[in-house]
Amino acid sequence: MSERKSRMIKFRLSHCRYLYVKCIARAMLMSGLLVTVPAKALGPVDGEVGVFTWVVDDYQDTSVNSPLTGGYGELWLGERWGLRTALYRVSEDSVSMAPDEQTLVDFKYRVVNVTDNTFLAVGLGWEQNRFGAEGDASGARIMAEGRVGVLGFLRFYAEAGWAPSLGDLGLRRDLSSISVETGLVLDPFPFVDLRLGWRYQITDYTGAITGSAASEGSYGVLVGGGIHW
Repeated sequence: MSERKSRMIKFRLSHCRYLYVKCIARAMLMSGLLVTVPAKALGPVDGEVGVFTWVVDDYQDTSVNSPLTGGYGELWLGERWGLRTALYRVSEDSVSMAPDEQTLVDFKYRVVNVTDNTFLAVGLGWEQNRFGAEGDASGARIMAEGRVGVLGFLRFYAEAGWAPSLGDLGLRRDLSSISVETGLVLDPFPFVDLRLGWRYQITDYTGAITGSAASEGSYGVLVGGGIHW
């Protein structure tokens, strides 16, 4: 009788172990599905990196000054959510009170998404402007971007950003910034693109001494290229 009970106990223990292992396997499977399904739902990751030259017109003597090289990088997740960083640099000889370097970081979302190269996106980001040796001014910004693809290898683009409050710097009070860029991108070869555009950036502020409003701008042709995937 005792031997029989012993066998029954062993059988129950082994059955419990089997159920325990089965539950663990199911839990692991469910966890894997919970991780995999959202990843598949989010879709692929597309990206682009490149460099450019911003040929800024000198508003003081109407001469053209060749600036330093800038660059950009962009990632899109599932053709909906985007992250873009860009660096625009200008020779200090080309500007007076305007920034000679601008760094942008934007998080974007496509509110209208027709194709990969035809969409309308809006976003929030951060902007930092460097005014030579005087220092930096930075703050949040809002932006919008639109693209229209043509024939699969050509796209027109336009983007604008506004940083309403960049703080104070030196003799400037209540700094703000508006930037607009438009142009076209050509894909002559797979994974390669060429960019030709026009960019305008204006800084508004109030003079600490005069108390009057003032504006300084930089504008010119932007030429560059990069790779995409």
